[in-house]
Amino acid sequence: MASTAGNTGDAMKKVLFVCTANVCRSPMAEAIFNALIEDAGMPHSARSAGVAALRDEPMTPHAQVALEEVGVYADGHRARQVEEAMLEGADLVLAMTPRHAEKLRGLSAASSGKIHTLAGYVVVGFAGGEGIPDPYGHSMAAYRASLRQIFECVDLLVSQLKG
Repeated sequence: MASTAGNTGDAMKKVLFVCTANVCRSPMAEAIFNALIEDAGMPHSARSAGVAALRDEPMTPHAQVALEEVGVYADGHRARQVEEAMLEGADLVLAMTPRHAEKLRGLSAASSGKIHTLAGYVVVGFAGGEGIPDPYGHSMAAYRASLRQIFECVDLLVSQLKG
């Protein structure tokens, strides 16, 4: 439970969520995190990107619906390709799977210490597992299942960042 993005002072802390295409999991995590942080009045913000982004594509309709079902709205999202500068500019980088985390460490060795899997960072119990499953191309039920895991992890993350 290392915390490189703890709430110290009033400086804005930046969290970067990363998945594959940046149209499902990482934008859902970004939207949930930003909603919870806003409710808590904490000096943090999140962005998201993908290791193989569908550049400029919106969030998938199923991801949008799943978010709206829990009262979170993420209008205007456009997929972004992760870049080394994004990793270096973030205080904390949270990947959806161990494969994503490894790819990110290869992109920026200097950022390696702040790159974790989302589940592993919050110690949910499947830290060494496959991470949060990709719902892309699957049923609405798959999106809801991924959203539940992401929401649980992000809620724990926000609690940890509160200190």
